[in-house]
Order: sequence, then C-alpha cells, then structure tokens
Amino acid sequence: MTSNSTNNSNGPNWLARIETLSLLYVAVFLTRIGFGTILIIFPIYILGSDGLPISAALSGVILALYPALEGVSALPVGAWVDRRGRRRAFLAGMASITVLTLSISFTRTNIPLVGGAHALMGLSAAMVTISSLTMITDLTVVENRGAGMGAFDLANLAGYGVGIIFGTVMETMFQASLGTVFQIVAGIFAVATAFIFLTLREPPHAYQGRKTLSEMLENLTGDVSAIFPVWFSLTIIVGFYFFLPKLAQTSGTTLSNSAAIITLGLVVLGAGALMFGRLSDKIGRTRTIMIGAFGELGFLLLFPNMFDRLIAIPRGTPWNESLISIGPTGVIAGVFFFFGSALVPSILAFVGDKAARDFRGSAMGLYSLMLSAGIAIGNVLAGFAAEFGGVQGVFYLGATIFSGLCLTTGFLLKRNHLTSSARDLAKAESKPL
Repeated sequence: MTSNSTNNSNGPNWLARIETLSLLYVAVFLTRIGFGTILIIFPIYILGSDGLPISAALSGVILALYPALEGVSALPVGAWVDRRGRRRAFLAGMASITVLTLSISFTRTNIPLVGGAHALMGLSAAMVTISSLTMITDLTVVENRGAGMGAFDLANLAGYGVGIIFGTVMETMFQASLGTVFQIVAGIFAVATAFIFLTLREPPHAYQGRKTLSEMLENLTGDVSAIFPVWFSLTIIVGFYFFLPKLAQTSGTTLSNSAAIITLGLVVLGAGALMFGRLSDKIGRTRTIMIGAFGELGFLLLFPNMFDRLIAIPRGTPWNESLISIGPTGVIAGVFFFFGSALVPSILAFVGDKAARDFRGSAMGLYSLMLSAGIAIGNVLAGFAAEFGGVQGVFYLGATIFSGLCLTTGFLLKRNHLTSSARDLAKAESKPL
C-alpha cells in the first residue's frame, strides 16, 4: 500500500473538508435530478414494436438490467477507485451516463437499444455512487460519519424529489415526444459533469495495490458481513418502489397525479436521514438500524391500503389536500416512513466505520453490489408479484422478505457478539497470574 503526498492522518483542515463535502453534495443533488426524472419517465417510455405498452413482467426485466450491470461492475469499480482515485471515477461515470441518456432519446420501440443503453447506465451509476460514498468516508470520522452519510442521503433524495416534479411536468409538456425529456436530462447530466470537473478535488486517501477478490473479502469484519442481509432486503424493497410507476400505469393512471405527496415523502425521508444519521453518531449504528427496521416494516404493511387513494389524487392537488385524501392511514404510514429513513445513513456509516483505509472503495463496491442485486431482484419479483396479486402482492411479499432478513442480521450480530466475548474471555483466562 502506498500513500498520496498528503498525510492522511493530518488531512485537509475541517474547512477544506466541509468545502469538498458541500461540492460533492451539490454534484449528487444535480445528478439525482436526472435520475428522478428518468424514474418517472422510463417505465412508461418503452413501447413494443406495435406501439403499445409492454407487459409488467417484461418491464420488470428491462428495469432490472440497470441494477444488474451496476452489481456486476461494483467490485471492479470499487477496486479501481481504491487504486486510481475517486474523482476520476466520478467524472467517468457522469460523462458516460450523459451519452447513454442522450442515446435513449432516439427511439421508444427499439427495445434492445433502449434496454441496452439503460443497462450500461448501471456501470456509470456504479462509478458515481461508489466514488461519492468513498469520498464521504475519506472526509469524515467515526464521530460524524453518520451525519455525513445522512447529508448524502438528503442530497440524494432532494435531487430525486426535484427530478420527480420535473419529470411529471415534462411528461405533460412532451407527452407526444417523450424522447425530448431524455435530451433535457442529458443536458442536466452534462452541466453536473462540468461542475464536478471544475470544482471537485481529489480528497487525500490511502492508495491500494492490486488485490484479489478473496483478499478484498478477507478485509471485511464479521459485523459488516452480518449487516448485509438487512441491507439486501432493503434494496429489494427499493426495487419494488422503482416499479411503482408501472403499477400506477396498470391501474390506468400515473404517479404524476401524486407528485406533491411523493415529493413531501422524499423531503420527510431526507430530513429523517440527516437526523437519524446524526443520532447514529450518538447512540450507535445498530440501535439506529433497529429503529429504521421497525419503521420500514410498518410502512410496508400499510402502504398497499393507501396506494389506490394515492394514485387517485387529481393532478395539481396541493400536498395538504393530498394528505386529507389519503386519510389517517396515510399519516400513520408517513410516521413509519420517517422512522424507516434511519436505515440508509446508519448502514452506510456502519460499513464506512469497519472498512480498512485502503479498502474503502472496495467496501463501498460490495455495498453497491448488494444494492444493485437487490434492486434487480426487486424489479423482477415486483413484476411477477404484480401479475398475480397487484400492489398488495408486491408489498406484502416485500414485508415478508424484509422481516425475515432483518431477523437474520439480528441473529448474526448476536452470534458475532457472543463469539467475540468468548474469545476475549479465553484470552483473559490464558494470561498468567
């Protein structure tokens, strides 16, 4: 292992760290505006050769290609980030996703072209996500890493929220030529790429030599391995959420009718991520994860009962009137949703805490692999569950998967704790008096 010229233990002063983190959050925000727009438009953009919408199952498979390629490339990208630097990977990802988004705009019915370009965007997303999370880990310490990851999640979700609003407006304005929306989004990505190129600096960090996959995995602690089941289950649920536009289309409407309440939900989620990220710095990661698991499970059980009312909200309804429309169930679900926001920042901080200094990119690559695999599986499962059970089938299946894998993580963490305690006791007893 070699180090860069700046000693990592001294690092930049705190003002320089805040400046770099702030620029990174702005870049993440701009990028997620584009992703949020695509989230709304892409599921309804693809048409068959006959000009009609494709089936829910085929749509699920096509949507799964993006996270599938992101997952396949996650570990190599993570290792590359450790060896070659964070900023380079971020810029490469943004430049390529700009070109791919533009290429999608040229056709709606050429499924191999659209699906292929969408899949390759997964590789670009891996570069952006892994490099940004690794930079945040470099620029924070254990005492404030939860807050740093919470701020990342806030920028992430705020960008998605703006993108969703932008996407619903663009869907109305360019209903006859949705390809124009992808051209506009490509322009947003291009602006974000230029901003990153001009402002973002490479943070000081340790550089890693070439490592095999087994050497990378050996650097993970038992606790990091134990946390992956709950993370994997959450990413499957994210895949279910990504399928919501298709579920709405199947019901004869679109999520654009509910843009105000969805945006409010993302604001709640982002604010919760920031708050719970900071809380995890105070009370610990695992306790905060438990709070998040309780909230997420409650929301999954309540959401199917409010989905029909959610998509029936007339377009342009203010968010306060939207809340009245979904009733008390929606308010209770919103409270659970808020508590669920504790999961992402506390898990990210947990992984960052446990990762070796020269394996941070690889650790975030493994995190991204789980994210991508979960979303891909979630898209496919949602597609088939929707065919048989509608939105109830999708989200009750999600609740079952989530609760089962949460219990698995709890068991593994408890076992690791008992094993560690027994090892410490054996060492103490073996010492001579």
